[in-house]
Parts: sequence; structure tokens; C-alpha cells
Amino acid sequence: MSELNKGLSRRGFLTFGGVAALGGAAVLAGCAPKAASADKASAQESAAAGDASAMKTADETKECDVVVLGAGGAGMWAAVEVARAGKSVIVVEKGNSVGVSNGSLAGGPFMVGSKLQQQAGIDFTVEEAFTHIMEYAHWSTNAAAVKAAVELSGDTIDRFTDEFGVATGLRPDNYGAGHASVRANFQSDPKDSKTQAKGEARMAPLQKWIEGKGGEFVFDTAAKRLIMEDGVCTGVQCEGSKVVDVKAKAVIVATGGFLGSVEKMQERFGTFVNPLGSVLSVGEGIDMVQAAGGQISTQWGIAGNEFSGSNKDAEGIWGRSNAAFAIGIYGTLLVNNQGRRFSNEGKFANLPLALGGAISLVGGQYYAVVDQAYVDGLNAGVDAWTLCGSDEVNWHTGAMTLKGKALANVQADIDKAVEAGWAHKAATIEELAEALGAPDLAATLEQYNGYCAGGKDEQFYKPACFLQSVATGPFYAFTYEPSAWVTIGGIRTNDRLQAIDAAGVAIEGLYVAGADNGTLMSAPYCDYEGYSLMCAYSGGRLAGRYAVEELSA
Repeated sequence: MSELNKGLSRRGFLTFGGVAALGGAAVLAGCAPKAASADKASAQESAAAGDASAMKTADETKECDVVVLGAGGAGMWAAVEVARAGKSVIVVEKGNSVGVSNGSLAGGPFMVGSKLQQQAGIDFTVEEAFTHIMEYAHWSTNAAAVKAAVELSGDTIDRFTDEFGVATGLRPDNYGAGHASVRANFQSDPKDSKTQAKGEARMAPLQKWIEGKGGEFVFDTAAKRLIMEDGVCTGVQCEGSKVVDVKAKAVIVATGGFLGSVEKMQERFGTFVNPLGSVLSVGEGIDMVQAAGGQISTQWGIAGNEFSGSNKDAEGIWGRSNAAFAIGIYGTLLVNNQGRRFSNEGKFANLPLALGGAISLVGGQYYAVVDQAYVDGLNAGVDAWTLCGSDEVNWHTGAMTLKGKALANVQADIDKAVEAGWAHKAATIEELAEALGAPDLAATLEQYNGYCAGGKDEQFYKPACFLQSVATGPFYAFTYEPSAWVTIGGIRTNDRLQAIDAAGVAIEGLYVAGADNGTLMSAPYCDYEGYSLMCAYSGGRLAGRYAVEELSA
């Protein structure tokens, strides 16, 4: 037996299974410290005594200065900073490579001050970005942490290319931030999205560099239990083909949020949410830190699907070029399961990634309702932006992403959705309402068509360009559910990304980055495209730097 396991009977090891529900974690966290460090250690030892059976006898024990849990965007950049400082690092990853996380697959991060922007003459400052981010969040996130992340964002993109040889470029400002570009991509050819580096093509160069500095990667292995010793986080127990204890001076938790947990989604949001990113992330990092006494954040939400609606019973779940899916973000009439409107659909259409995610959670399972005249317009080859009024002010995103891009096979796609059962077609509104079980749909349509005729939405004040009447049968309703690329919400940290206890005191040796961190991202999701990926990359770098600084103090 290792020295680490021998000590279990005399030292306080707080443990918690990574797949336990957040509610259970909250109960255990209630035993966690609330005052002085002596009380903290005592509380943790008491909690451990009731859960000691969760800690297993390790087959192997490893040691390092810093162990990083997760090889996503945050974990990889944390490991880079640790290795750069000359400290030993072990990265534990549940997947089989560095190419399975959202951080390796997402389009690209928000950035400020990169060489790309400077060379293009884009005058976008940290002050402007920081002020907008904090005002958008109503100052509900950690200002100092956000400022530090924004300051690192441009340099991170520079390093991807200059240090690791991963091609980067500028993405257009689709969401109206006011500059030619506020986001990077990873395309070697700016005009060809197929050249985008994804998966291992993006992250393997970082892995090679880290390993060249002596770092180690452990794949197909999941972090399960944090090891707490006298109130200090001193490592983690992991499980894969064997049980491995990694003894470390600092632990950086970056397991990617809880996108893959249907139960946690239901608990947080009250409705089913289709996962569009990596489902390997099921919230175990949040559970472990919360069990160690860490606070959870006040911000909970999703970064929604900006390309289309989504349905778990449909083939492919979502599709930007399939009319049956795409109509969900075109500003058409949206109703809840009672047949009543629940939002200004124009907000959904213009900011689908940010506000769309939040609005979809309000709707739960919701429906887009259109008539045959609207379908015929799309089927005739008219793009949605032109069909809905060509309003560059109120539908900037439509002008940037939909203008001139007509859908193909519109009627055929819709007919297939109806046949599959997740879309409905009826000769009358009353029949459609009956098919949906939405008793108020007819009354809603009568009122809505009146707004369309008058040119003004008197209920939610949707821009007139989106006011397309629903009057010419047959009628269609498409069933959608919220969908997300990443979750928002997790562990509350201080400005140095250290997990904090109920009293706001840092838990020594424990850092949180990426989607597990509830400090950097607000809900609703920020309206800067690529913001979550920026938070992951920059947050990982910051956590790595802060951990190293603490070790060197």
C-alpha cells in the first residue's frame, strides 16, 4: 500500500464520487468549513469519516507539482503554463486523446489585442471589451478575473501560431460587436472552413510541447475524488483501467461542466437540453470541489445553438441547412406547450447564441409555427433574411450569416420531419392546436395575425421585419427543445481562480478553470462570440500561473 493510502486512517481525506448528483454534493458540502482553518479541517475530517469507503486502494501512485483534471481548452493551457514555469505536471483526461473536448472542436475564441487584429487595423481595446462584458453581466461575475482573462486573450491566439504552429485567422463580426473581427478561427485558409484545425490537429502541438517539458498525460482515466489533507487539497484519486492516486501540491479542476448529464441539466434548468458538445463532461469536477467545501456560483445557463432548433427524436438532432430545424431561429412565431408566446422572437433570431439559449430555457419544449405561404417562400429559393424584411439593424446576424444563403429541399425536409413525428401539419389552426395539445394556440394566432396586419407587435415589440402572418393553410408546428454547446455555472472562485469555501476563504491547493468555473461567464451568455472558449483558454492559463506562483511563494 502506498504512503498516501496508509495515511487514510489518520488524516482527513474528503472524497466524493464524480457521478453523484449535485444535490447530494450540496448535502455533503453542508458539512464543509465555515470559519477558521482548524474548524475547516475538523469539518472535512468529519465528512470524510462518513464517506471513507469511497476512497479506494490505489493500484499506483504518481507525484507531481500540479495535476490538471481535463485536457480541454482550459486544462491544456493550464498545463502549458505549469510546464513553462519548470514545474512537473500530470494531465488526467477521461477521453482517449486531447482532441475530444469542446476546447479542441469549437470554432474559435473571442480575443482582444491579437497580432491578427493589430495587423488588420482593428482598434479594439481591453477597456472596451471589459466594460461591455461586465455591463452585460450586470457586474455579477468576478471583475478582476474577467479583466485578467481578457488581457490574455490576444496573446493566447498569438501563441497558438507563433509558439505551436497552429494557423489562426480572423472571423467576421457576426453579432454586431462593432469591429471587423473580435474572434479568431483556426483556418489555414481564411475562405475555406474545411481547413480549420480541430481535435488533435489543434491541441496535439500543445501536448507535444508539454511532454517535451517533462509533462505527462494519462488518458481514458476519470478524476473521481479529491484528496484533502488537513484542509489542503493534495491530489486526486482517478479511475480508468486501474485506480491511480496523483499526489500533487496543487490541483486544477477543468473537467468541462455538465453538458453530458441529463440529470444535472434537468435539475438546473427544469427541462431537457440537447447536448451539442462533448458529453464526456457530466459535472464530476463541480461535484468534487463542492464536496470539498467549495461554493457554487450564482450564474447558471447555456450557450445555445446559434444555427438552428434541435430535437432529440430527430435524425441528427439539429441542422443548419435543414429547413425543419433552421426555422427555429428565423424570428417566426414561437409558442410554449400551451400555445402561448413566451418571448420577443426577434431577440432569439438576432442573438441566437447568447439570448437564444436563455429564451429557449424559458420555453422548455416549444414550437415554431408557420403557414404554407412562409414555407413556399423558402421553398422558392428566397433566403430567410430577405423573406423576413431585409432589416440590417434589427437582424444584423441574419444579414451576416443568412443573406444570400437559400435553403435547399425545404418542403422535402419539412415533410420528412412531419413523417418522423417531431413536426406537425394540419389543415386548420384548430387541428394543429389539438395535435400539439396546445389549447391557446388559436387565440394566440388571432392576436398575432392582428399585430402582423398592423405592422407592430403590441405584446413583446418584436421588430416589424419578423411579423410574418400565419394565415394560409396548411399550417406547421416544429417541436424544439433547448440545446447547448456548453454549460454556464459551476464553482465560485476568487480572482485567482481558487475555489473558495462558504466563508469566502480560498481552499488551499485547489483551482478551477473552464466550464467548471462559475466566476467568468454570466447567464445569459455574453454576446461576444467565442466568449466561453476565451474563458477556457485564458482561465486555464491564469489557473496554471496562479498555481505556480503559490508553489513558489
